[in-house]
Amino acid sequence: MNESCTIKPLPLFRGERRTYRGILQPFADHAHDHYVFGIVREGERELVLNGKLLRIKKGDILVFNAGDAHGCTQVSESPFAYDSFTVAAEILDGERFYFPSNTDDLPRKQLEEVFSLLDRCREEDALEAFVAFEQTLVAKPDVNPLNPKHEEAAARLYAHMLGHLAERINVGEFAKNEDISAYALIRAYRRMFALTPVQHQLALRVDAACELLASGANASDTAAELGFSDQAHLAREFKKRIGCTPGAYAAMRKTSEGRR
Repeated sequence: MNESCTIKPLPLFRGERRTYRGILQPFADHAHDHYVFGIVREGERELVLNGKLLRIKKGDILVFNAGDAHGCTQVSESPFAYDSFTVAAEILDGERFYFPSNTDDLPRKQLEEVFSLLDRCREEDALEAFVAFEQTLVAKPDVNPLNPKHEEAAARLYAHMLGHLAERINVGEFAKNEDISAYALIRAYRRMFALTPVQHQLALRVDAACELLASGANASDTAAELGFSDQAHLAREFKKRIGCTPGAYAAMRKTSEGRR
């Protein structure tokens, strides 16, 4: 396998998506002014992280804080393959992240979701998935109070969504107008509402769909009015939250109304 390194800019992360394949060269000790989050895909290496010797292998999650000194050398014949992305230090406010164990499947699944979304060019969704992943890394619960500016921005985003349910949320643009990062906005929103903006908007749309369907609107018109991509999209999201299809819901409501 030939050595390859692919790098793609990630504007919302103020970083890069980096893919390494077929790597045999050692990496000298170095440090970055940004964060790095990655997964080992192939190979085995000795990693020196802030003076501590570690063995890394396929499937391991790697987290490098801004300023962490690290370097690695090959210890197996299998070439090293590694997926990663970087996040600017100012976005994460200089937090120190710790990953307690590589035996927990949940963080790995969450990080894989970030990579999957990035590779499908869905960076805004990937940023939301990253916020969920990042919560598993902090050694202690996040008990710090919200930055008032971030909290106010999150509240304004909620109010905006209520008045524009059919519009797709552009978190990056909204955050820019609030003079904060998209990460800070999503994180503040999640702490306030226990949902990301996209998750919350879908929930609000489904609630509004219930009202429209109960008033006699058909599923196709309801989907169009509330910003769902099509009737099938409405049906999927509706069933996830209500437990039945829009058609079944409308029929049950109609039957209930007829009995009054």
